[in-house]
Amino acid sequence: MTKEEMVEKFQCPGCVCGPDPKTCPQFKLSTEYGFKCGGHVLGTSINMQIHIALGMPKGFNRTPPQDDKMRTRSQMELGMWLKGTKPDWDKLNVPVWALEQDDCLFVRTFSPRTDRSRIDVVEGGKLDMVPGALDVQKFYEEFD
Repeated sequence: MTKEEMVEKFQCPGCVCGPDPKTCPQFKLSTEYGFKCGGHVLGTSINMQIHIALGMPKGFNRTPPQDDKMRTRSQMELGMWLKGTKPDWDKLNVPVWALEQDDCLFVRTFSPRTDRSRIDVVEGGKLDMVPGALDVQKFYEEFD
């Protein structure tokens, strides 16, 4: 996949800006951490409180609360990685949950120093890349 194809597959579904990077006026590739669309805004919510990313699998599609703890963010902390690349997981970026699906590894990563979580999507990634993370496939059907 190309970066734009990954953005289209995982970020564009449900985005308020548009369904395709080629025609979206807000599309801007951000490479600050891995890569993602920097103009992405989640357009789907549950009771206007929980924002979800339609292109992501269950367990990896919800955003954390804003700093005021009153609502969730309408933007997702996300890093995507092409085949052959991956984030540097360590004691400051801890892989907690992982799921192999559709030739991608989805990892919910927690940064204890900043008390933030994010989602990493690694094209072609395998569970053995994150040996300490829980394999959520074992209880995936329990997610709402």
